Amino acid sequence: MHARLSRRRVPHFAHQPGAPDDCTEGEESPDHLYLKWCLLTAAQEAGADAAPEVAGPDGAWRADVLASDPGGRWRMALEAQLSAITTPDIRDRWNRMLGDGVPSIWFCYRRPPWLGVVPSVRLGEVYDTAVVMEGLARFADGEWVKAGPMTLTEFLRRVFDRQMVAYSPERRAEGLILDVLWVDGRCLRAEADYQESQESARAREETERRREEEDRRLLDARQQHEDQLLQARLYEEEEVTGPSWRLSDAEERRQRLQQITRRMVRRVLAVAERKRRAAGMPLPHLGEAGQDTVGWASDALQKRGFRTHHVGRTLGDDRYAGGVPLMGETAHPVAVIDPDPARAGSRVLAACVLVFTTWELRTRFVEQAPPPPWDVADHYVTLTLDFNPPKPVTVSPPASTPLHVSIPRQPTDSTRVAGPCVCSAPRLHAEFPEGPEAVEPCQDTTPASAFLTARCELCGCRYDGPWRRIPTGLAGRKGLRKALEGQ
Repeated sequence: MHARLSRRRVPHFAHQPGAPDDCTEGEESPDHLYLKWCLLTAAQEAGADAAPEVAGPDGAWRADVLASDPGGRWRMALEAQLSAITTPDIRDRWNRMLGDGVPSIWFCYRRPPWLGVVPSVRLGEVYDTAVVMEGLARFADGEWVKAGPMTLTEFLRRVFDRQMVAYSPERRAEGLILDVLWVDGRCLRAEADYQESQESARAREETERRREEEDRRLLDARQQHEDQLLQARLYEEEEVTGPSWRLSDAEERRQRLQQITRRMVRRVLAVAERKRRAAGMPLPHLGEAGQDTVGWASDALQKRGFRTHHVGRTLGDDRYAGGVPLMGETAHPVAVIDPDPARAGSRVLAACVLVFTTWELRTRFVEQAPPPPWDVADHYVTLTLDFNPPKPVTVSPPASTPLHVSIPRQPTDSTRVAGPCVCSAPRLHAEFPEGPEAVEPCQDTTPASAFLTARCELCGCRYDGPWRRIPTGLAGRKGLRKALEGQ
């Protein structure tokens, strides 16, 4: 049989003159014959030599249309498959042709079960032109997606020129269910570039992860070393000092509790700093609302069961060397932030953990501060947060709105008398936010005595011992007694 046009220009296949009556092509359906004619004409228009019904070696197979290069470099079978066939049978026929060096492409009108099992496409017609409707794919946004329709002639031309190849992609969009798809060579290069960029990104992430793990390991090792040194210092202090005959039982218990609390404060601050560094979170700094160093340390301690708070009005007190104190559960100072070395030397400061925001401040304090009292500690216990706080920004309030700040009035340096009070029966008073009040010495430190400074009216000196407020009724009786004695 051969393809030809009728007088009305209708394409069809006709028997060769003198063909036998038992010709097999006479049993084919009109749709099958028409599809073979479309494949034949499209292959010829694509620039290939094409012939219908070409048998393979020893008659092992027969191609509906065999397209070949005019120079004889390649051959390709174009198969029109409209009848039902199983997937194993079509795979077997494809393997037989490929074994003889002839790859094959299978064409159909509907979607049979074998579509995509072997290199194949589904055809349709648009304005009497054969068009490839399904079986094409393109690479976009990191995955393979369905490509638009393409004329049969253009499809065969790209296949013959090796511009399109059969490919089984891994990353594909939802709905692209065919195993074997026809893709453009440029899309293959785009996929290779994308995979290379992804691998480079993964390699960079792995390198960064390993670097962070190494930094975390070094930081943990450094922290463990500091914890061991701190523990050794505490044990050494306990062995050297021991219970002192100068201290009462209450003072001894308070000092031991202060040592334990000081050690826990040191560890909690270091653990919180390590976690923030490991998580890549910015470290807090003084002056920033909601994330100041004192608030951060207090929150970290409260999570561990400590009840801590600080009072800003004590900033600048000589007992804390101008630093910010951090009070413990029993209203005793357990840490001081950024103390001034020129004002150091008090017993309270020597019994606290000294927290510095920068290494420069810590180095300056260690070099310039006087040694602590011999009966409290042999050296200061310091902790450096290792970050630089930004410079505070001064914002002037509007002229029409006065700024009211409730700060107790403290004695200035010019009115202070050097040295503490040594009176046997001191008469004390302290400046509270609501005004001055008379106070009296006591045995245990109270929250008020930890925050405020008391002075003796007799000698004018600062009173460093513990004191408390005088109850209202007792204060009235004492005032009445003084009035009677004056009469």
